[in-house]
Amino acid sequence: MKKVLHELVVIARTATYFAIVFLFMMVLKKLYLKDYDIEFTGVSQALIGALIMSKVILLLELISLGPWVQRQPPVVDVCLRTLMYSAGVLVVVVLEKAFEARHEVSGFGNAIAHVIDNRDIYHAWATTLGASASIFFYNAFSVVQRLLGKNGIYKLFFTGSLNQVEQGLPKTQNPR
Repeated sequence: MKKVLHELVVIARTATYFAIVFLFMMVLKKLYLKDYDIEFTGVSQALIGALIMSKVILLLELISLGPWVQRQPPVVDVCLRTLMYSAGVLVVVVLEKAFEARHEVSGFGNAIAHVIDNRDIYHAWATTLGASASIFFYNAFSVVQRLLGKNGIYKLFFTGSLNQVEQGLPKTQNPR
């Protein structure tokens, strides 16, 4: 039961991060489209996308990229994972658009070609680029979190002062 609760907390934390990012992207899209008097609502898409993204990324984090990557600086792992996850996002977005367009053209294969040749590809690229940026920062943040240890990020940002952080002092010491 304790393990299940821990897993739910990790998923909730990760989903919250992606929900914030995706909702931010949705607000930007809404603001851009407002200039053209186009209404856009995508709250449910952003929240469902955040849940799916968080679960997929948590599962993919369990996959080791091999001993060569383990011997490299952390930026190699961050960049490789970001590229892999982003490629997955692009495939899923194109497949989603093709699923939506399958009735306009005959067959699913033709729908994929239609998405790639049509203006839907720009939406796929925009979504992938936004998701890629959020994935990169998530992966980089994970490395920092491992470096600082359990609750390290919380301690860094919510205990002590900025002077202590700049001087590298533990929170129990006071700067002079």
